[in-house]
Parts: sequence; C-alpha cells; structure tokens
Amino acid sequence: MELVWQDDVRQEIRLEDLRRLCPCALCEGSRLEQDSDALHIITADEMQATAGVGEITPVGRYAIQIRWDDGHDTGIYTYKYLRTLGTTTPS
Repeated sequence: MELVWQDDVRQEIRLEDLRRLCPCALCEGSRLEQDSDALHIITADEMQATAGVGEITPVGRYAIQIRWDDGHDTGIYTYKYLRTLGTTTPS
C-alpha cells in the first residue's frame, strides 16, 4: 500500500505487514500471546488469513477499515498508527 501524507511524505507498507499488525482486539491478543515463551500453535483462522484487500473504507477523519479477502474486517487502522509502519521517503 502506498500513502502520500499532507506533508508530502510518501510511505509504503507491505500488505502482509498490515495484515500481520491488524489492530483489532482479537489479533492484538493473539500477538500478545505469541510474545510469550510458550509454543504458538497456528489456529484455523490464522491459516486462512490472507493479505489480499477486498475493500478499504474511511472511518471518520481519523482511520481506515480494511476488509481482507478472507472476510476479516474488525481492525481500524488509525492514520497515526499507519504513519508508524512501513518505510517513508520525502516526495
């Protein structure tokens, strides 16, 4: 995904990274569990996860919601959060 911010900074974020870093409660909780020293067993939902984007919808003036091809759509990606991801270069 490529974003161009109002300050002319161009940013690229890999879709795989966006999906992996989904900010919804379920995904966030799963990542917290994975950070422990315990063995992580991949769930059926994780096996079905895709990085294909079905639709992107604005959420107010502060975020976007991504509906992934596998149907997952509960993550709200704030612009502030997006700005912390990927690589940036001046335009």
